[in-house]
Formats: sequence, structure tokens, C-alpha cells
Amino acid sequence: MRKLTLLTALLPIAVAAVVTLTSARPSDPWESYDEAVYMDMSLDENIETPKLENKEKHYVRQQMRTMASQLARQKYDVALDRHDEVVVVTLPLGSLFNPNDTLLCQRYGKVLDPLLGILKDPGMYKLVYVVHSDNTGSEEYNMALSQKRVNTIYDILLDRVSEDQVIIPFAMGDTDPVDTNSTRKGREANRRVEFYFIPGPEMILDAR
Repeated sequence: MRKLTLLTALLPIAVAAVVTLTSARPSDPWESYDEAVYMDMSLDENIETPKLENKEKHYVRQQMRTMASQLARQKYDVALDRHDEVVVVTLPLGSLFNPNDTLLCQRYGKVLDPLLGILKDPGMYKLVYVVHSDNTGSEEYNMALSQKRVNTIYDILLDRVSEDQVIIPFAMGDTDPVDTNSTRKGREANRRVEFYFIPGPEMILDAR
């Protein structure tokens, strides 16, 4: 009778231990890696997703810092976001497009090719890119121009990277300037495209 009582008393502890071990098991990073879901997220939400577990952060940050340094040596405008978990590359739109146009300029390949080379493995990064304009012209015109340029870049990406690569585009028009629009230099800074390289499931698994 005492043995039965002891086993009965220990059973909840054993169940709790199993539950704890199960809940501590890392989630599958591929499980929620769904382009359709990301398309419904805002820019800020996309930059924050997928989130990393604490044990994954050190490795990912090392990889992203190394990548940022390599791109900086190639004269790209590079920044780190999300506590060094995301690499941001900013290109002037003049390096890709003809002025006030959606036609690509002749040198666009030299600018984009090194960035597309990063996407050889579609699972390593989620790519988010954002096209901005200055405020020359109406708000509607600037948004429409940004959207057309988004589409042009998207077509290039679909042609050059794996169909499994998650790509999330945003057209911002003149809604998010980084400089004044009252000077030529400021307007030039505002006409830009930002590429966000966000950890993908393969990088997360490597980190584990």
C-alpha cells in the first residue's frame, strides 16, 4: 500500500518533467517560414520575424557582423539592425534606375550581383526590401512610382534566385524620408532601396 501511494505521489512530478522537457525543445524554424504569412505583416513585423532563441543569438550576430564587414569593404552602405541580427544594405535608386523612370540603368547588375550572390541558399536569409522616393510630385505619383520599381526589382529577383527564396517587398513612396526634401542632396538620399537580410531557418539551425 505504501509503494502504491509513493508511485501515485511521484506521477505528477514525472508528468511535469516530461512537459518541461517538451516545452524546452526548440521549435522548428521551417514550420512558420511562410511567404504568404509574411506578406500580411508590416515592415516592422517582418524585420522582427523570425525571432531567435537566446542560445542562437551569439552565432547569428557573429555571422551578420562578418557579412556586414565584407559588404562594407565592397563600398556598400551597410548597417546592422535588431541588435546585430539583421543586415541592412541601402542603395541609391540612381544606381539601379534611370531618373524618374522604372527602366533599369546599365550599371544595375554590378550593384545587385554581389547582393544576389548572398542568396545562393534560400534558407539562409529572409529578404525584405523597401523602395523609397523623395517628395517631388504628388503623394499618389510617388507611391505609384515606388510600387513600379518594387515590381521591377521583384522580377529581377525571381529570375535570379531560387523560387524557394522568401522575398517580401514594400513600396513606401515619400512617407519615410531620411533627410530633408528641400535640398538636392537630401532628395537624393531619400531616393533609395533598402535590403534587409534577416536570419532564415538554415541559419537558425546552424546556430543550434
